Amino acid sequence: MDRRRRWRLHRRRGVSPIIGTILLLGLTIVAGVILWSFRIALPPSPPNVSFHITSGGSNPVWGDPTDCQPTGHWTYPLPSSQYPWWISGTWGNDWLNQCYPPQVSGNFSLLNTSEIIISSASPLNIPLSDIGFDFICNNATSSGGTTVLLSGTLAAMTWFPGSSSSPAPNAPKLGYCGDFNAGNYGGGAFGTLYNRLGMFIPIRQNVSSLEAGDTFLLYIHNGGWPMDYQCVDPDLYGCFLNNGNPILDDDDYHGAPPWCFTTPGACTIHLTYLGNPQEILATIPVYSLAPPTGF
Repeated sequence: MDRRRRWRLHRRRGVSPIIGTILLLGLTIVAGVILWSFRIALPPSPPNVSFHITSGGSNPVWGDPTDCQPTGHWTYPLPSSQYPWWISGTWGNDWLNQCYPPQVSGNFSLLNTSEIIISSASPLNIPLSDIGFDFICNNATSSGGTTVLLSGTLAAMTWFPGSSSSPAPNAPKLGYCGDFNAGNYGGGAFGTLYNRLGMFIPIRQNVSSLEAGDTFLLYIHNGGWPMDYQCVDPDLYGCFLNNGNPILDDDDYHGAPPWCFTTPGACTIHLTYLGNPQEILATIPVYSLAPPTGF
């Protein structure tokens, strides 16, 4: 074999490994791109919320103006010069100016309360619209099963007279606790706003995410009834005075029912994260929110 033929064979064998290396490198890069494109998407972690509970408080009942009287001293029943209150009289004018939403400057009845206070939340931007509040009554009917007294988001339960002009369009309304119709005198079940049971009070107004210090105020119906100050006029339909004194509240009912505090497990509050993934943040036995005394 002459010298030129040997040189050509040597050159051909030297070029082949270089081409093979380039092809292998190209396949490695393509495989890396494919592996990178097929990364597994892990599900997001649910948020964490911690809270503490304070009991034994007392707060005005802002559920409706019938639990309010104008400031000053009044003798009941009202003198004839004061009624009918919706036509004339200082009492009626003051009631409209001090007790009718959004005003809250009048003397509203006081009712026992407990508070569910947010201590911390992670992450820090959990929307209030993504946190559901459910008040469940367990096995409270004659046939057993559960009923829902209240269900809504925290964002929809921040209104009370004086905080804004009107409740949210999706503000929840009271339903049943067992066979008890919580809205019986206020328009029937699901016809009475949530704030006769409780309300969510953000530590800062106009903030749409959960913050430490945000509080759900729950009325506790243990020890007396709110006074119905609208029943002070003997000419008012359905108003019956007790020896000349204002009667106990007969047109509505405020607070968690008393049997929630006499039977452990009778009533439960669920705080639920409604985002993805949906997760129960807290299960709170209502029995633990107030001492079972004074019913």
